[in-house]
Amino acid sequence: MLGHSGNSTDEYALGALKSDKVQVELFVMSRCPDAIKVETVFNSVVRELYPILDIQLNFIAKPNPNATYGAECKHGDDECRGNIDELCALAHGGDLPLFWRFLNCLNSHSGDIGSDPDLSLKCASSAGLDTEAFISCALQAEGRELFRQSVENAQFAGVNTSATVFIDGHLRCVEDGGWRDCLGGHSASDFIRDICAAYKGSRSRPSICAEYPPVV
Repeated sequence: MLGHSGNSTDEYALGALKSDKVQVELFVMSRCPDAIKVETVFNSVVRELYPILDIQLNFIAKPNPNATYGAECKHGDDECRGNIDELCALAHGGDLPLFWRFLNCLNSHSGDIGSDPDLSLKCASSAGLDTEAFISCALQAEGRELFRQSVENAQFAGVNTSATVFIDGHLRCVEDGGWRDCLGGHSASDFIRDICAAYKGSRSRPSICAEYPPVV
């Protein structure tokens, strides 16, 4: 279910607009089939729009200071471990396409996310990430802090369904055993169209945006 508390959604939307890039937030769980489905749809979105795109991962979990990773994940500690690995790869990926290669590598072995200690390192290396920085983050306090912050972001936004997509701080779509609340569609081209329309920055728009002229 998708829930909101008070005016937190409006406050969250204001806080989300941090740069001239379009912010896309994926509220997900690393071992969730619905999350992997949404991330797969975003393959071409990232490929075409990464210069104007800022993707943030907010992981859905229940905070618990006594838990191994500081939160309880729906699919167990392996998922919490996978969440941390993804956050560290995003933080130290260098650019969005590198991170997305890492994510696709993990998702292609979804049953091993968090449970195979070598998988994340192999994916980081094959994607071209700074493996030293990635390992340091994943195994030390930085990774757990990134995870804590991402869980707090999901709670503040009032989102508890994986996978939920926000664009510029507003609900855009939910995949939960089927698509819903997807005004404007849920294909890659639908997301590309809406992100192109939302972009107000000063840098040149990606060429594909010309295929989606603004509505006058």
